[in-house]
Amino acid sequence: MHRRNRLYKKAIAIILICAMVLSAGCAGAGKKDDASANSVGEGKTKAVQTTENKDDASAQGKSAEADGTQNEADGTKNDEGTQAEADNSNTSDSVEISEADLSSPIEFSYQKNPVQLMAGETEMGSGYYYSITLDKSDKDKFSGLQKSLDEFNSKGEADLNESLNSSIEELKEIFESGWGLAYEYDHDLYPIRSDGRVFSFVVSNYTFLAGAHGYNDYTNYNIDPVTGKEIKFDDVMKVSDDFAQIVEDELIKQNDDLDECMDKESFIEGMPGRLKDDAKGLCWAIGYDGVWLYFEDYAMGSYAAGSRYVKISWFDHPELFTDTFQNYEKDSVPEISDVAKELKDADTAIIDAGITINAGDSAESDGGDEGEGEDWWYHAVVKNPGWTAWVADGIDTSVGTPSVELKEISHNKTDWLDEDAWSGKMGIPLPEGLPYNDGTYSYSVVNEADEGTLSLTVMDEANQTLNGNYFFDEFIDAPDQGQGMFADFTEPYILYAALDNGILYVSIGHFTYAAANPHKAYIVAIDTISGETVWKSDDLVCGSNNFLIEQDSIICGYGFTDEPDYIYIINRTNGKTQKQIKVASAPSYFIKQGDQLYVLTYNTEYLYQIK
Repeated sequence: MHRRNRLYKKAIAIILICAMVLSAGCAGAGKKDDASANSVGEGKTKAVQTTENKDDASAQGKSAEADGTQNEADGTKNDEGTQAEADNSNTSDSVEISEADLSSPIEFSYQKNPVQLMAGETEMGSGYYYSITLDKSDKDKFSGLQKSLDEFNSKGEADLNESLNSSIEELKEIFESGWGLAYEYDHDLYPIRSDGRVFSFVVSNYTFLAGAHGYNDYTNYNIDPVTGKEIKFDDVMKVSDDFAQIVEDELIKQNDDLDECMDKESFIEGMPGRLKDDAKGLCWAIGYDGVWLYFEDYAMGSYAAGSRYVKISWFDHPELFTDTFQNYEKDSVPEISDVAKELKDADTAIIDAGITINAGDSAESDGGDEGEGEDWWYHAVVKNPGWTAWVADGIDTSVGTPSVELKEISHNKTDWLDEDAWSGKMGIPLPEGLPYNDGTYSYSVVNEADEGTLSLTVMDEANQTLNGNYFFDEFIDAPDQGQGMFADFTEPYILYAALDNGILYVSIGHFTYAAANPHKAYIVAIDTISGETVWKSDDLVCGSNNFLIEQDSIICGYGFTDEPDYIYIINRTNGKTQKQIKVASAPSYFIKQGDQLYVLTYNTEYLYQIK
C-alpha cells in the first residue's frame, strides 16, 4: 500500500505540470455536445455583421486588399513603404482590423488527438490532447491568435507525452503487482465564444491514476484575437462583496440536485482565495452573454457532488461586469456551434514504453491469490497500527520537552460559555470546523462510519489540485466495546485535520462517554508523500473542535462529563504527551492571537501567554 501511495503522489506531481496547459476535469460538465450547447446561452441567432459607414467600408476594403498583397516574400513594399519580411508576414500588426472584423465570427476547427502508451500488446496508459486551427481567412487576419493556438497545440502534445513517458516505471510496478489498471489523461474541449473581440474555450481534464476514482478539473483560455494575449479577469468582471453568494445562488438555480449536497459555507469562504492574483484559482470563460464559471471535484464539498459549471449572465447581473465585452443584445446571442467545427478524431499515436510486463504477475493472467493488488485500489487507505499509542520505526520515541509553555494570564468562569456570543463580543472569529479552509489547504470529510466510510479529502488551494483522499476504514471498528446505554453510539468521526510540512494530523473520536468505548479522541499523523502512518497518540487527548500546531508541539484538549478535563501538549514528532494542564471543563476551542492563546471550555474562558 505504501508503495502505491508513493506512486500516486509522484503521479499527482506530474498532473500539476500538465494542468498548467491542459488540466481541467468535468464530471459535472457532461458530454461535450451538452456542454457546448449550454455554453452559448439560449439564443439561436447567428451573429450579424454590423453595417459600416463609408469610411469604415473604405477601411475594410483596404484591409481586404492588404490581405491579398501585403508582406510578400519577394520583398514588395507595404502601404507604409517599409520592406516586408517573410517571417513577419502573418503578424496581426500588418493587417488592418476593422469594426466589422471585431464584430464578426471567427471560424475554426478543433480535433482530439489520442495517444496510447503500450508495452507490447498491453496498454499501460492513454490520453488525449486537442489542437485548434483557424480557417484560412481568419488565420491570416488574426495571426496573433493563431500563434497562441499553435503554442497551445504543441504544449498540449508535449505535456501529454511527458506525463505518459514519466509514468512508465510506476505503471510497470502496478501491472506487475497484479492489478493492471492503466493511467488515463482524458481531455475535452468546450468552445465558448469566437469573434474578433474574444476567443474563449475551456479544457476539461479527467485524470485516473489506478486508484479508487479519477479526478476532474478545468483550465480556461480567454484570448484577445487581435493581440493573441490573455484577457484579464479584472477587465471583464467587477467583483462585489456578494459575488460569492450570487455564484452560489446561480449554481443551485442551474443545478437542481445541488442544494442538498453542496457545502455552502465552505464554498462561500473559499471564493476569496480563488479570486486572488487575477482569479488564478477560478476557471472562467467569456461567453456571448455572460461569463461561465467551472468548478472542479470537491469544490461543492464532497466528491459525490461532482464538478459543476454555471453561467453568470450580464443581462441578469449587469453590476458584475465591465461593458468591454457586452457586445450582443439578448435576442441576438450567437451560437458557438455555427463557427466551431469539431473534426473526427485524429489517428492514435503510439508511445512504445520499451519494457516487458512479467506475464506471470500481470492482470492479464489468472490474478494470483484472491485479493492480490487490493491495496492498489484503496490507494489512500491509512494504516491503523493498533489501538494503543504507536510510533513508526526510526523515529525518536523520547517524550522530550515541550517547545511551548503556556502561562495563565486570566480565566473567567460562567455557568455556560456561549462561544458564538464570546466571538461576537471579542471580535475574534472561532476556528472553522470541518469542512474548512486554512488558506493553504481545504479539508472536507465523509463521516459515515455506520455505512463503512470515514474519509478526508485535502485540496491544495494555490492551484486547486488534489493533495489526497485519505480513507480511515481501519479506524472504524474499535475493539473493547464498553457497556451501558451509550455503547451502541460510538461510531467514530474525523474531528479535525491540519497538514503541515508534509505531515497530515487528524483527530478521531466519538461523541459519548469513554466508558462506552475508550478508543476516542486521539491523533494520527500521516506522511502525505509515502502514505506511511507516522504515529498514533494516546486515547483521550484531543476531543476539542480544533488543535494548534505550534513549533514542535501540538496543543489540544479533552474532557467530558464526569471525566478529567485537560489541555494537552503533544510532541508533534512522535505523538507523545509532554504536558497536561488541568482546566475547569472540557476544552472546545484553541484560538491564537499573536503570542497569546485563548482556550474556551464548556464554562470558562482562559487566556495564556505563549512562551
